[in-house]
Amino acid sequence: MRKHLLVLPAGLLLGACASAMVAIKADFDFTRVKRVAVVGFSDYANRPGTGEMLAGAFEQDLLTAGYDLIERAQVDKILRERRLSASDPAAAKELGRLLGVDALLFGRITDFREPREILTHANVVDTHQDPIYVRRNRRVQNPDGAVGSSEETVIQGYRTVRVARREPRTVTTYGRLGVSVRLVYVPTAEVLWSGSDATNVYTFEESARSVAGSILKAVKKTWPSQIRK
Repeated sequence: MRKHLLVLPAGLLLGACASAMVAIKADFDFTRVKRVAVVGFSDYANRPGTGEMLAGAFEQDLLTAGYDLIERAQVDKILRERRLSASDPAAAKELGRLLGVDALLFGRITDFREPREILTHANVVDTHQDPIYVRRNRRVQNPDGAVGSSEETVIQGYRTVRVARREPRTVTTYGRLGVSVRLVYVPTAEVLWSGSDATNVYTFEESARSVAGSILKAVKKTWPSQIRK
């Protein structure tokens, strides 16, 4: 019987769950916030499309939370026409007034490292059982009636043999996605809540959904769907 044991170097296969850190404005009446716009996230450096994908993930969770959302294309149009900067807090009141929303969700990608494959060497141990042979004499009776002896080889038992060898292996190491967001109340430009989270990256889309869901769930008590109960 032959068995194979694969031993990988420690630290190559890692996993982590998202765990958001949030701060919520305690004395604010969140029933005032029903209509929200997501101000487009900027792409991470040299990673086109990451901002759009992350903004989409937050939109899905905001809809689940019960908010009325403004189409992002409308937000981009206003920003272009009025030459407003999405990163300028002073523009929040003007942008919110033009869009007719109660609050704006701003955010940015703080860290992004893609998964990558690395070549390593693994210790592979082959195990097999070798029989142990012994020779012994046994008495036999010859056709003429005389008693003689005969030598034979028999299996006395088995010996476990392990053979270690090094083999190349391609191992995927997970990336990292870090995000910070804040919800800004349009009439006063005050921050209603802010949150941040980081998670391992398997695919960017999956990780974006994980981070967005984690942050929104951490502020669940402020959702319209929870307040209206």
